[in-house]
Amino acid sequence: MSAISSAPSNVAQITGGQAVVDALIQSGVTAAFGIPSIHNIGIYDALRQRPEFHHWIVRHEQAAGFAADGFYRRSGKPAAVFASTGPGNLFTLVPLLESLQTGTPVILIGANVATPLLDKNCGALHETPSQLEILRPLTRFAVRVASAEEIPEAIAQAVAADGPSFVEIPNDLLYAPISSELVSISSHRSQPARVTATREQIAGAVSRIQASAKPIILLGSDVAKDNALPAVLKLAEELSAPVVTTTSGKGLIPDDHPLAMGCISRLGAVQDLLKESDLLISFGAQLNEFDTGRFGLKLPEHHIQAHRSGYGRATAFPASNPLYADLGAIAQSLLAGVKPSKPWCGIAAIRADEKTRLEALHQAGYEALGLLREAMSKDDVLANDQSILNYWASAFFPVLNPRSFVYPIGSGTLGYGLPAAIGAACAARCYGLPERVVCIAGDGGFQYTAHELATLAQYNLPVKILLVNDNAYGVIGFLQRSYFGHTHEVKLQNPDFCRMAESFGVKGLSVSSLEELQLSLRPWLDASGPALLEWRTDLKTPWETGAVNRPTSIPQPSQQPKESK
Repeated sequence: MSAISSAPSNVAQITGGQAVVDALIQSGVTAAFGIPSIHNIGIYDALRQRPEFHHWIVRHEQAAGFAADGFYRRSGKPAAVFASTGPGNLFTLVPLLESLQTGTPVILIGANVATPLLDKNCGALHETPSQLEILRPLTRFAVRVASAEEIPEAIAQAVAADGPSFVEIPNDLLYAPISSELVSISSHRSQPARVTATREQIAGAVSRIQASAKPIILLGSDVAKDNALPAVLKLAEELSAPVVTTTSGKGLIPDDHPLAMGCISRLGAVQDLLKESDLLISFGAQLNEFDTGRFGLKLPEHHIQAHRSGYGRATAFPASNPLYADLGAIAQSLLAGVKPSKPWCGIAAIRADEKTRLEALHQAGYEALGLLREAMSKDDVLANDQSILNYWASAFFPVLNPRSFVYPIGSGTLGYGLPAAIGAACAARCYGLPERVVCIAGDGGFQYTAHELATLAQYNLPVKILLVNDNAYGVIGFLQRSYFGHTHEVKLQNPDFCRMAESFGVKGLSVSSLEELQLSLRPWLDASGPALLEWRTDLKTPWETGAVNRPTSIPQPSQQPKESK
């Protein structure tokens, strides 16, 4: 990137740190999570002068990345992460992976050593060889600025990247003077060109839809980015087509909508429908290993696949009709060409049969989610970690509003739930949304980021943690029993989680039965501020109960994703 020429001397001068904050604000980013350090305090001094910019101190940079991810998923507005040279930036690697795989815009502003020390390997404090190249593969835009004048343009491009981005700034540039005019110049630069589906491609897709007798529509999280949901749902209604979602798309169509068939990860009833269907129309959906039963899901013969860009294409399931453009525009174009259709399957009857089947299993995991849904408001958000109960939730928890189900589908990591819940609650507070967030976590995953209880208490965020404690890495134990007939190294010696929470200033309560859980849900949810409810129980996974189709083999290195036929 070339430096922008200096402005006339009568224009006000600001520091590089001020340029970071001003450029973010000019680009529509007014929130960040981070930790001040010796290399980025130039940014934090600038924050003191811009009270309209919201910032939350976390206890670990990994949590800052997850919180920024959760902030966007709740609000549709990106947040930044402020991290320091070396360790601070590297702690964001896992959050960047999560955001990359889901296309979530998170802007990492990371410091480096001073310009004269760059790439010298001279033992400078926090110096990290090839820091930019380490983080670049986990972003959709990454750049090192060579002068303070480049900061505004770099940030404008990072915000426009449609996914996670990284702007690396040598720390001496945060104190260097630049013209304030450069921030305004960069904020008005043109956005990257979007790929547009051709008229012929749209006509081909319309023809395919008209020839279909049994279409299904699949929604992924990108539908919310282009404000495409109204047009997509109108298309579904015109076609009387069952609508399923990816895990990250849960809530795009309310689960009580007459056309809603739930999440594709259920596989059971959804799998049967896909076998019968002759056309899948997917919008912004990434067909990953988790949602497709290790890529074993068989799709209909024809697949119209709409994406915002080449990023995130479901490459394991090639489309017969790929379309790349604004998803709302694609849906509107298809709507203009199709004719209304009659229903081809009894969605209500299928859902009723599945509900009867699931209730007959008498599984505490499924029943607990029903109790939780009943106790929660439709406006509450459910933020998920990775645990047995979260697997039940990904398949069966009814979601009634968009942007109210947050799940680490991109990375499948432990430790995501609590900081993502924090980000979602902060976003709600910023934009006047209902603030209450419920976080489900297991005892193992919760301890990855349990230190963020301090962040909850500091900002009095109304995050309610449902901690399922089986004193083990329960899902791994199930897999070990399935594959080898025994378990090894999955048992955990845990702390007293209630006393732990209370030591941070978070209310704690413990129950040990489903009946006690039911009695405690509403008092726990209605408590002011943050609260933790520990449920001591041993749950079975959805797979071992037959609620969800069970993987039958250990994936081998030579095993390739299956392509649809």
